[in-house]
This record gives sequence, structure tokens and C-alpha cells, in this order.
Amino acid sequence: MKYKTLYGVIALSLCTFSVSNSYARIKLITLPVREHVEIQLENENTTIIEEERIVPLREGINNIDFSWHNTTIKPETIVFRVLPDTESSNASLKTALKTSVLSVSYPPNESALTWKVSSNQNGSAKVRITYAIERLNRSYHYIARVNNDESKMDMMQYIKINNQSGESYIDADMNTGSGKNRVLPMGINETQEFLNQKYAAVPIDKTYTVNASELGYRNRAQDKLNVLMHYHLHNDTQHNLGKQSLAPGKFRIYQQDKDGTSIFVGEDWGKYTAREDETKLFIGQARDIVVKRTIERQKRQRIDGNLYNIDAVVKYEIENFKDKPVDLIIEESIPFLRDEVFPSRQRVSRHRASYGGANDSVIEWQVGNDTSFLGKPIKKLTSSEKIAYQITLPARNSHKSVVKLEKKLNINFKNEW
Repeated sequence: MKYKTLYGVIALSLCTFSVSNSYARIKLITLPVREHVEIQLENENTTIIEEERIVPLREGINNIDFSWHNTTIKPETIVFRVLPDTESSNASLKTALKTSVLSVSYPPNESALTWKVSSNQNGSAKVRITYAIERLNRSYHYIARVNNDESKMDMMQYIKINNQSGESYIDADMNTGSGKNRVLPMGINETQEFLNQKYAAVPIDKTYTVNASELGYRNRAQDKLNVLMHYHLHNDTQHNLGKQSLAPGKFRIYQQDKDGTSIFVGEDWGKYTAREDETKLFIGQARDIVVKRTIERQKRQRIDGNLYNIDAVVKYEIENFKDKPVDLIIEESIPFLRDEVFPSRQRVSRHRASYGGANDSVIEWQVGNDTSFLGKPIKKLTSSEKIAYQITLPARNSHKSVVKLEKKLNINFKNEW
């Protein structure tokens, strides 16, 4: 008799559970297919998805289910909004559809959530669901063409999107922040590439740079430095840019020759460039500019015991074999120069010097009176460990003879021991 009673209780419990579970499933609204989807790529670090769907609602409380099994949606970023009612979607209603999101719940051990939404009557509501997603990767690259005199550049920016997110987006609207959206299908494991932006006639600066510690010597025995060439891009309105930041990416650079054809110059990685900032692109070494660097003077003046002041002069002999004038940037590493003129100096570890990775203490120094550079150092390139000047090199004359320039940098080191 006891056994029969226990069996009846279990059966009743199962029946009650089955009915309540079935009732919950009937009341649950599964989201219909998307009416519209937009992939927002403006942010460099996060990809945002915005979906719009038409959801049928009943008067009273509605439970709307959203799941993301086997996808890389970040659940903590999901936002749900009911958009304002429109006449077109509920033309038969006598009064406006009014809705309110009451709560959100997360079923345990599931990649899903449920919104509880109240509605004043039966009808359809347009909802927008926003979330961040991972592994919808994008990269940028540029094709750049420079005119014959290297004063202006045409740039084309391309975006490549690789969808490894586990979710497909058919006819997705790509918002890249350029003001021009692209509609593309993005299936799972698919890659799409498209031209995002064109920049025409961007003014550029071409510079030549030497730095004995960072860029090295072309011929150390002859004291001849490497001379590196760069194109400088200014991301501002004065240079036909500045509407948005420039994403990092590889630049393939071509130059138009006198016949109008394009020749490949080189490629470099462009860094992220914010508005009003600038970047430079390496395009190789110059062979027709010669810079010879030597230490012309190094004098020690004893202050007290093992404490010295050091007077150093670096001499640069410069020749420009080009038929046009060019700008040359001369950079000098202060720790590198100090070790050249005072190699026996004892070191106290305080920071890592950039020129060679050795530990050094703070250096006290100032520019001496025998410096022959005109004007002030380049502010944005000068720091406590480096000084930089820019000079204009004259072109060789009509007789192909070259003017040799001589510049001197006088540095006084204080309290060396």
C-alpha cells in the first residue's frame, strides 16, 4: 500500500512538471529572422553588431528568447531596445502600441537570455539588439601612388574582413566610419575585401635622416652614415586628410615616372594615426647623399677628484649629388655620444638607454657655443636623450659640381665621473 502511494506522488509530480514546462515553452517568443543588420567597424578594437527584427507581441507579459550557441558574442555587451511604434507595422491598431522592458534573465548553463517585455495590446514591435562580437577580424592596407616630383600622394585604403565568429550576416551593412556604408554578405569562415576610402592629391614631405646610434653606418671605416628616406603624412585638413583617424596597415608605394608609368618604390607599415597627428613611411636608403660623421673634439676638465666636465664636438660633412635641394634631418643620441667621448665612465643603473640597451644614469648636458646649426632643434624629435636638427642641402649646380657642407654639434656634458 505504501509503495502504491509513493508511485502516485511521483507520477503526479512528473505530470505537473511536464505541464508547467510545456506552458513555459508556449509563452516563449523566439526571435524571427533579421530585418536589417549593421556591422560597425569604426572602433579599432571592438566590432559592434546592430540587428533589427520585427517581433509579434501579445497583450500582457511576453518572454523573448535570444541565444548565441557556438558564436563569439560577448554576452555582457548585449543591449535590447524596443524602437518607437510606426503606423506601417501596426496599421490596424486603433491606439499606439506601448511596450516596456521589465527585466532580463539568464537561464543557467545556456548561451541565452530572456527579456520580459510588457505590451498594452496585440501587435508587432521593431526591436534593436546591439552587442560586441569577437573573431570578426579586419585588417587594413593601402595602395599609394606618388607623383613624379614627390610632392603629392594618392591613397586608396582597403579593408579585409574575415568572419570566424560562428555567425553569418547575410547582406550586412558595413559601417566603417568613412560615411560610405558597404552591403556585403558575410558567411561563416568567409573573407571579404573592399575599397573603403580614396584620398587624392595628399601633400607629403620627403625627408632624409641620419642617426649614428639607431640607423648605423653605411661604411664604418670611412665614417659614412646610412641615409634613410621617408614620406611624411600629416592627418589634417591642410593635407586633404583629417576627417578621421588612419588605421594601421601596410602601405605599398609606387611612384609615377616622367613617362607617366608607375614604378614600385617600396612598402612599409603605417602606424595608427589620429587626427592632427602624422606618420612616416620608410622608402629605402639614399645613395646620392653622403654624410660623414667624426668626433672633432673631446676635452676633459677636472672638477673635483674623479668628477669631470666633457666638451665634445661632432662634425658632419655632407654632400648632395641630387639635381634638387633636399631636407636632411640629423639626429644625435646623447648616451651614444657620451660613451664615445668618455668610454671609461662608471655606470649607475637607472634606465635603459635606447641606443644599445645598456644601463645608464641620468646625463646632464647642454648645447655648446661651437654648434653651427642655424635655428633651434626640432622640438618633436628632441628629448633628454636625443637632439635633432633639420638643414636644407643645395642641389648640385649645372656643372655637376657638389657643394660640401660642414656642420658641427657642440655638446657639453656635466658632472661625469
